[in-house]
Amino acid sequence: MELNEFKQSILPLKDKLFRLALCIVRHREEAEDIVQEVLLKVWNNRLSLADINNPAAYCTVITKNAAFDRLRQTSYKIPHISVEPHDAVDLQTPQANMQRKERQTLIIRLIAALPNDKRMLIQLRDIEGESYQDIARILNISESKVKTDLFRARQSLKQQLDKMNAYGRI
Repeated sequence: MELNEFKQSILPLKDKLFRLALCIVRHREEAEDIVQEVLLKVWNNRLSLADINNPAAYCTVITKNAAFDRLRQTSYKIPHISVEPHDAVDLQTPQANMQRKERQTLIIRLIAALPNDKRMLIQLRDIEGESYQDIARILNISESKVKTDLFRARQSLKQQLDKMNAYGRI
């Protein structure tokens, strides 16, 4: 793999790999370091990339493994996840905007409270848009387990949201 091919096929994955690493370690600087290490590792092994059918899945697996290795090696406090405002112009009323932002914040907190495996499934499928087959390959589990666990994670989130709605917290 030459530099131009690396720039066209691997570097565009940087943001996706960062979001995955951030989902696992929940620390921006650690996630940035992980992605940098992964990209360096892929660049150093670029000659063997010709044998790989799906470089994106390969990079995702390396990122996942590196992030979990980093979690095992370090013992830092997981920071609070914050929601950054969108730059898009919103034509809704201020009250509707506030309710939407509160709901987004709540959903992010509920996702962050999920166990790592469930949180990673939500990240890969619902945020990154990965296929069930790719998720199964990345996490080294069966496709049916991906679907079952993802369903359970979504159900758990839905039940928690419904419970909070019933008590008027949202």
